Amino acid sequence: MVPVENSIAGSIGETYDLLSTSHLTVTGEIVIPIEHCLIVLPGTALADIRQVMSHPQALAQCREYIESLNVESLPYYDTAGAARAIAEERKPGVAAIASAEAASRYGLTTIATNIQSGRDNFTRFYRVERAPRQRGGRNKTIVMLSLPHQPGALFMALASFACRSITLTRVESRPTRHSPWQYVFFIEFEGHIEDWAIKSALDELAAKTDLCKVLGSFALTEEAQR
Repeated sequence: MVPVENSIAGSIGETYDLLSTSHLTVTGEIVIPIEHCLIVLPGTALADIRQVMSHPQALAQCREYIESLNVESLPYYDTAGAARAIAEERKPGVAAIASAEAASRYGLTTIATNIQSGRDNFTRFYRVERAPRQRGGRNKTIVMLSLPHQPGALFMALASFACRSITLTRVESRPTRHSPWQYVFFIEFEGHIEDWAIKSALDELAAKTDLCKVLGSFALTEEAQR
Protein backbone atom coordinates (compact mmCIF):
# COMPACT_ATOMS: atom_id res chain seq x y z
CA MET A 1 0.00 0.00 0.00
CA VAL A 2 1.37 3.42 -0.93
CA PRO A 3 -0.16 6.80 -0.01
CA VAL A 4 -1.15 8.94 -2.96
CA GLU A 5 -3.35 11.78 -1.68
CA ASN A 6 -4.36 13.40 1.59
CA SER A 7 -7.54 15.41 2.04
CA ILE A 8 -5.65 18.22 3.85
CA ALA A 9 -2.09 18.25 2.51
CA GLY A 10 -2.86 17.14 -1.04
CA SER A 11 -0.87 14.91 -3.36
CA ILE A 12 2.09 12.83 -2.30
CA GLY A 13 4.54 13.48 -5.09
CA GLU A 14 7.04 10.80 -4.13
CA THR A 15 4.45 8.11 -4.85
CA TYR A 16 3.75 9.43 -8.33
CA ASP A 17 7.48 9.66 -9.05
CA LEU A 18 7.99 6.04 -7.98
CA LEU A 19 5.01 4.81 -9.98
CA SER A 20 6.41 6.44 -13.11
CA THR A 21 9.46 4.16 -13.02
CA SER A 22 8.00 1.07 -11.34
CA HIS A 23 7.07 -2.20 -13.04
CA LEU A 24 4.34 -2.84 -10.46
CA THR A 25 0.67 -2.29 -11.23
CA VAL A 26 -2.01 -0.51 -9.22
CA THR A 27 -4.67 -3.08 -8.34
CA GLY A 28 -6.91 -1.18 -5.93
CA GLU A 29 -7.36 1.78 -3.63
CA ILE A 30 -8.62 2.45 -0.13
CA VAL A 31 -9.37 5.61 1.83
CA ILE A 32 -8.40 5.59 5.52
CA PRO A 33 -9.21 8.22 8.20
CA ILE A 34 -6.03 9.55 9.78
CA GLU A 35 -5.84 10.72 13.40
CA HIS A 36 -2.55 12.31 14.41
CA CYS A 37 -1.32 12.45 18.01
CA LEU A 38 1.43 14.37 19.76
CA ILE A 39 3.56 11.86 21.62
CA VAL A 40 6.54 12.37 23.95
CA LEU A 41 8.79 10.66 26.47
CA PRO A 42 6.98 9.95 29.75
CA GLY A 43 7.17 12.94 32.08
CA THR A 44 7.43 15.50 29.28
CA ALA A 45 4.97 18.40 29.54
CA LEU A 46 3.58 20.38 26.63
CA ALA A 47 5.59 23.43 27.77
CA ASP A 48 8.82 21.39 27.55
CA ILE A 49 8.51 20.75 23.80
CA ARG A 50 10.88 22.66 21.55
CA GLN A 51 10.80 20.53 18.42
CA VAL A 52 8.27 18.29 16.67
CA MET A 53 9.42 15.58 14.27
CA SER A 54 7.43 13.51 11.79
CA HIS A 55 7.01 12.71 8.11
CA PRO A 56 6.64 15.90 6.00
CA GLN A 57 3.05 14.94 5.12
CA ALA A 58 2.10 14.61 8.80
CA LEU A 59 3.78 17.93 9.58
CA ALA A 60 1.78 19.56 6.77
CA GLN A 61 -1.47 18.01 7.99
CA CYS A 62 -0.83 19.38 11.51
CA ARG A 63 0.67 22.74 10.50
CA GLU A 64 -1.83 24.89 12.40
CA TYR A 65 -1.32 22.98 15.63
CA ILE A 66 2.47 23.10 15.32
CA GLU A 67 2.36 26.84 14.73
CA SER A 68 0.22 27.28 17.85
CA LEU A 69 3.00 25.63 19.90
CA ASN A 70 5.64 27.92 18.38
CA VAL A 71 8.09 25.02 17.98
CA GLU A 72 10.46 23.85 15.25
CA SER A 73 9.37 21.22 12.73
CA LEU A 74 11.83 18.42 11.99
CA PRO A 75 11.07 16.31 8.89
CA TYR A 76 11.63 12.58 9.37
CA TYR A 77 11.28 9.64 6.96
CA ASP A 78 8.31 8.06 8.76
CA THR A 79 5.77 8.89 11.50
CA ALA A 80 6.31 5.68 13.46
CA GLY A 81 10.05 6.01 12.86
CA ALA A 82 9.98 9.43 14.51
CA ALA A 83 8.33 7.91 17.57
CA ARG A 84 10.89 5.13 17.70
CA ALA A 85 13.77 7.62 17.41
CA ILE A 86 12.47 9.60 20.38
CA ALA A 87 12.10 6.44 22.44
CA GLU A 88 15.47 4.93 21.54
CA GLU A 89 17.53 8.13 21.62
CA ARG A 90 15.68 9.56 24.65
CA LYS A 91 15.34 12.93 22.94
CA PRO A 92 14.42 15.59 25.55
CA GLY A 93 12.09 18.38 24.47
CA VAL A 94 11.22 16.61 21.22
CA ALA A 95 7.75 15.34 20.35
CA ALA A 96 6.64 13.13 17.50
CA ILE A 97 3.49 13.27 15.44
CA ALA A 98 2.33 9.71 14.99
CA SER A 99 -0.49 7.35 15.91
CA ALA A 100 -1.58 6.37 19.40
CA GLU A 101 -0.54 2.82 18.48
CA ALA A 102 3.03 4.04 17.88
CA ALA A 103 3.04 5.68 21.31
CA SER A 104 1.95 2.45 22.93
CA ARG A 105 4.43 0.33 21.00
CA TYR A 106 7.44 2.46 21.93
CA GLY A 107 6.45 3.25 25.51
CA LEU A 108 5.69 6.92 24.91
CA THR A 109 2.95 9.18 26.25
CA THR A 110 0.20 10.76 24.14
CA ILE A 111 -0.42 14.34 25.29
CA ALA A 112 -2.71 15.53 22.48
CA THR A 113 -4.99 13.78 19.99
CA ASN A 114 -6.70 14.79 16.75
CA ILE A 115 -4.15 17.54 16.13
CA GLN A 116 -4.56 17.56 12.35
CA SER A 117 -5.80 20.82 10.85
CA GLY A 118 -9.16 19.31 9.90
CA ARG A 119 -11.22 16.69 11.67
CA ASP A 120 -12.06 15.09 8.32
CA ASN A 121 -8.52 13.96 7.53
CA PHE A 122 -8.30 11.08 5.07
CA THR A 123 -5.49 9.53 3.10
CA ARG A 124 -6.05 7.58 -0.09
CA PHE A 125 -3.76 4.63 -0.71
CA TYR A 126 -3.05 2.61 -3.84
CA ARG A 127 -2.55 -1.12 -3.59
CA VAL A 128 0.35 -2.12 -5.86
CA GLU A 129 1.21 -5.66 -6.90
CA ARG A 130 3.24 -7.56 -9.46
CA ALA A 131 0.22 -8.74 -11.44
CA PRO A 132 -3.20 -7.23 -12.24
CA ARG A 133 -6.45 -8.46 -10.70
CA GLN A 134 -9.84 -9.18 -12.23
CA ARG A 135 -12.24 -6.39 -13.10
CA GLY A 136 -15.35 -5.70 -11.02
CA GLY A 137 -18.74 -4.07 -11.36
CA ARG A 138 -17.25 -0.57 -11.18
CA ASN A 139 -13.69 0.06 -12.17
CA LYS A 140 -11.03 2.73 -12.35
CA THR A 141 -8.01 3.11 -14.61
CA ILE A 142 -4.86 5.17 -14.07
CA VAL A 143 -2.58 6.26 -16.90
CA MET A 144 0.58 8.34 -17.16
CA LEU A 145 0.95 10.63 -20.16
CA SER A 146 3.89 12.53 -21.60
CA LEU A 147 2.72 15.13 -24.09
CA PRO A 148 4.45 16.87 -26.99
CA HIS A 149 5.40 20.48 -26.27
CA GLN A 150 2.88 22.13 -28.57
CA PRO A 151 -0.28 24.25 -28.22
CA GLY A 152 -3.39 22.33 -27.20
CA ALA A 153 -1.60 19.05 -26.44
CA LEU A 154 -3.31 18.55 -23.08
CA PHE A 155 -6.67 19.68 -24.46
CA MET A 156 -6.44 17.16 -27.29
CA ALA A 157 -5.51 14.39 -24.86
CA LEU A 158 -8.43 15.15 -22.57
CA ALA A 159 -10.76 15.33 -25.56
CA SER A 160 -10.10 11.63 -26.12
CA PHE A 161 -11.98 11.00 -22.88
CA ALA A 162 -14.66 13.66 -23.27
CA CYS A 163 -15.85 12.53 -26.70
CA ARG A 164 -16.40 9.02 -25.31
CA SER A 165 -18.20 10.23 -22.15
CA ILE A 166 -15.45 8.86 -19.92
CA THR A 167 -15.53 10.49 -16.49
CA LEU A 168 -12.19 11.73 -15.19
CA THR A 169 -11.78 11.55 -11.42
CA ARG A 170 -8.32 13.12 -11.06
CA VAL A 171 -5.63 14.85 -13.11
CA GLU A 172 -2.19 15.34 -11.54
CA SER A 173 0.99 16.76 -13.08
CA ARG A 174 4.56 16.08 -11.97
CA PRO A 175 7.82 17.55 -13.30
CA THR A 176 10.03 15.20 -15.26
CA ARG A 177 13.44 14.47 -13.81
CA HIS A 178 15.40 14.89 -17.04
CA SER A 179 14.00 18.10 -18.55
CA PRO A 180 13.25 21.34 -16.61
CA TRP A 181 9.72 22.72 -16.95
CA GLN A 182 8.46 19.61 -18.66
CA TYR A 183 5.72 17.54 -17.03
CA VAL A 184 4.04 14.18 -17.05
CA PHE A 185 0.35 13.81 -16.30
CA PHE A 186 -1.34 11.15 -14.18
CA ILE A 187 -5.00 10.73 -15.06
CA GLU A 188 -7.58 8.65 -13.22
CA PHE A 189 -10.87 7.83 -14.89
CA GLU A 190 -13.85 5.54 -14.53
CA GLY A 191 -13.85 2.31 -16.51
CA HIS A 192 -11.62 -0.67 -17.27
CA ILE A 193 -9.09 -1.20 -20.04
CA GLU A 194 -11.23 -4.08 -21.31
CA ASP A 195 -14.13 -1.68 -21.99
CA TRP A 196 -14.50 -0.74 -25.64
CA ALA A 197 -14.59 3.01 -24.91
CA ILE A 198 -11.42 2.81 -22.80
CA LYS A 199 -9.59 0.75 -25.41
CA SER A 200 -10.57 3.24 -28.09
CA ALA A 201 -9.46 6.22 -25.98
CA LEU A 202 -6.09 4.62 -25.21
CA ASP A 203 -5.51 3.83 -28.88
CA GLU A 204 -6.18 7.45 -29.74
CA LEU A 205 -3.94 8.69 -26.92
CA ALA A 206 -1.08 6.54 -28.18
CA ALA A 207 -1.10 8.62 -31.37
CA LYS A 208 -1.40 11.96 -29.54
CA THR A 209 1.21 11.50 -26.81
CA ASP A 210 4.91 10.81 -26.51
CA LEU A 211 4.15 8.21 -23.83
CA CYS A 212 0.93 6.57 -22.64
CA LYS A 213 1.48 4.06 -19.83
CA VAL A 214 -1.31 2.26 -18.01
CA LEU A 215 -0.41 2.14 -14.31
CA GLY A 216 -3.42 0.09 -13.29
CA SER A 217 -6.99 -0.86 -14.08
CA PHE A 218 -8.92 -2.30 -11.15
CA ALA A 219 -12.23 -2.91 -9.43
CA LEU A 220 -13.41 -0.31 -6.95
CA THR A 221 -14.31 -1.53 -3.49
CA GLU A 222 -17.64 -0.52 -1.97
CA GLU A 223 -15.83 2.00 0.26
CA ALA A 224 -13.94 3.56 -2.66
CA GLN A 225 -17.18 4.02 -4.60
CA ARG A 226 -18.76 6.19 -1.89
